[in-house]
Amino acid sequence: MCEASVTVTPSATVDEARRLLRETPTGYLPVVDRGLLVGIVGERDLRAAGGPSASVAEVMTRTVFVLSPETAVRDAARVFRRCRFGAMPVLKGRELCGMVARDAVLEALAGAGDRRGVSLDPSGQARAE
Repeated sequence: MCEASVTVTPSATVDEARRLLRETPTGYLPVVDRGLLVGIVGERDLRAAGGPSASVAEVMTRTVFVLSPETAVRDAARVFRRCRFGAMPVLKGRELCGMVARDAVLEALAGAGDRRGVSLDPSGQARAE
């Protein structure tokens, strides 16, 4: 089962998204429409908006890289390093499980201390394989 995540809809205003963003530890919000992930929005996107009443759809990033709960932390770290993302959604199939921040992945790698793989559970925490 996936944990609930704070999300925003494409029709929400930038002002609404800013309020919701304060509730997230990652600094990014998954944008969900009819149960499907359609984008991601962060503070930088919101700053670029035309004003507080602009829609999230106007500023969100539509091409979203995702992780699964089974993604090894090392693999996630490679994606974060290559693409320079601050956070990525975790999907189990098509179900949004949560968000994982780059810092959480780095912390998990630093604490792994052995050669075994470390995976992310849906909450973004590391677990030994």
